[in-house]
Amino acid sequence: MSTELRHLQFRVEEHVGVITLNRPDKLNALSWELVEELAHLLRRLRLDDEVRCVLLHGAGRSFCAGGDVDWIGGDSERPMPGTSAPERPIPRSQRKTPGGPFMDVTRQMVALDKPIVAALHGHCIGAGLAYAMACDRRFGDSSVKMGAIFTNIGMAPDCGLSWFLPRVVGLPTALMLVETGKTFKADECKSLGLLDELVAEGKSFEAAFEYARTVAQRASVAVDMARHMMLMGLSSTLEQILDYEGLAGVIVASTQDAKEGTQAFFEKRKPVYRGI
Repeated sequence: MSTELRHLQFRVEEHVGVITLNRPDKLNALSWELVEELAHLLRRLRLDDEVRCVLLHGAGRSFCAGGDVDWIGGDSERPMPGTSAPERPIPRSQRKTPGGPFMDVTRQMVALDKPIVAALHGHCIGAGLAYAMACDRRFGDSSVKMGAIFTNIGMAPDCGLSWFLPRVVGLPTALMLVETGKTFKADECKSLGLLDELVAEGKSFEAAFEYARTVAQRASVAVDMARHMMLMGLSSTLEQILDYEGLAGVIVASTQDAKEGTQAFFEKRKPVYRGI
């Protein structure tokens, strides 16, 4: 991938695309420039067949401390509708979609149509929490602190948190999180359902990568279609899902991996999937 990254790091290892938020001096707070880069990278990865699973984590002491306070407060080069000085010009496109690439990251995480795993440590709050909730699975170590802190600074949830959070932790817990703005420690996060796996400090990346590597070794078209159906099921009727399962089954059965999987079953051996 030739595009130069200034606020992210990216590499591919064993078909896992590892994305690192790379503003460690700011606890990986999300600037306009960082999320623009991230949305663009996710858009490109959708068409990159080498990448079968994505792992998202942060450099330094934290996963992500939420939105950059300079931008939220209206003091950055990019104006913030509502908090920037009235005389500051705001681009027409931003007036129509004030969250711009912040919201587009979530949109591209879904459009990627591949498994995304989060490796969490330190702060995971605000928009960082939203991105973590949009992942398929969350691995956190004992240093994790998670919170939907939006109302603490007089703001409302964004980046898709209102959609993902009640689906991940349940409506009553989601309401408590956004109403109180409280930040929770790692063991509390596991109890609340914010974390799927709690591991020893410094081990979240290792655990998340092992999961991602395992998923990436499987029949990736089947995996992608299966997870797509799970997400469709959240907003579809049973009849719609039954129809889609029938169509998806034909698509998956036509892959080389399906032939390899069934042949390996009959031959009592481990299948070797190629992702095609």
